[in-house]
Amino acid sequence: MLRIDERAGHGAFAEVLDDYAEAAEKVAGVDLAYTANRVAREDLVETVAVGTVLGDAMFAALRRMAQVDASARTFGPRPE
Repeated sequence: MLRIDERAGHGAFAEVLDDYAEAAEKVAGVDLAYTANRVAREDLVETVAVGTVLGDAMFAALRRMAQVDASARTFGPRPE
C-alpha cells in the first residue's frame, strides 16, 4: 500500500521527516516550558487548549515567513 506522500507523487518527502520531527520536538519543549512556568494548575487545561489553537496559527504564520526568507536567500530577490 502506498503512503499518501507516494500517492501524491512526492515519496521523497519521507526523507525530511526526521528534520520535521526534530523541529516539532523543539516547539513542543517551548510550549511545555511556557505553560509550566506561567500557569496556575487550575487554569492549565484552558491554557493548553487556547495555546494549541493560537500556537498552531502563529507557528503556521512564522513558518510561511521563514519560507519567504529562505526562498529569497536561496533563489534571490523577486523581480519587480
